[in-house]
Amino acid sequence: MVYSLPKTQLCIEVEVEKTTQKPGLYYQYSERYLATNQVVLEEKTAYSLKSIVVKTVAVPDLKRTFVIQSPKNNYLSQISVNELGILCGMNVPCHPLSNVQATKAVSTQKKQPNNMLLPLSEEYLMAGSNAKLAEGAAKQIYRIRESRMSLLTGDLDHLPSDGKSLSTMLDGLNKMERELTELFTGKTTTEVQKQTFCLIPDSALNNKVVFRLSAIKGLVSADDLTGNPYFINIQPEKISTASPDPKSKKAKIAINTILPANTTVTISDGVKTYYSDASVWRCASNGRRNVWLSKT
Repeated sequence: MVYSLPKTQLCIEVEVEKTTQKPGLYYQYSERYLATNQVVLEEKTAYSLKSIVVKTVAVPDLKRTFVIQSPKNNYLSQISVNELGILCGMNVPCHPLSNVQATKAVSTQKKQPNNMLLPLSEEYLMAGSNAKLAEGAAKQIYRIRESRMSLLTGDLDHLPSDGKSLSTMLDGLNKMERELTELFTGKTTTEVQKQTFCLIPDSALNNKVVFRLSAIKGLVSADDLTGNPYFINIQPEKISTASPDPKSKKAKIAINTILPANTTVTISDGVKTYYSDASVWRCASNGRRNVWLSKT
């Protein structure tokens, strides 16, 4: 029977917010027709860190793989080993494995193409001038606002029969106004991207670069100097074990296990700490315990 002791793999899930700004077709007419200068003047993309989550996954340590040679009826034959060969215990079921792997940046939101035609009359559509089209779009915005105000104040001859119909009409007016207004003020879209970085620490780490974040390119590898570095620090607690008596008879090892250790993990950019946690790792210590198992 072969079993392996576990070692800890850190899976760092990073969420980054991507903000894309695009100027509207008629941004130069925004102050003239909508009396606002709060517009997007150029197309640009920016990335910012949203959150960091660290998960631990047990993986087999091939340097600590052992063989048990025992009779079939021996109690040692009742050890539980999962599908990766990691020792789980004696006569206990194994828990399902956590499937966390390193991934590339994945966007959780998709941009939908906007093929909206301007709801303008023939007079404006046939003008062939951006200034004329901008004027028509601005007048349509004011008509939408007047219609919405009439619905809200009840200043209409025929009102919707129920609240659901009224809500549907207001949502349609709001959507149309927003799309027309974006022709002047520009459009800003936000996406959330996730990427996982996996790390197997064999010892304490001090200011190791785990990933970099560029305001223009987003998440990049630790070797890409175009991004700002984010450091990981791993400080395990020292475990004191009693040294064996040299005069005593050396005991035969039955099962090898790992001594758990309290370990503090922090991730920062050198100034601000974005993640900090102190928890027990099953495989943080290099200590080994010899366990004698009795038949009872």
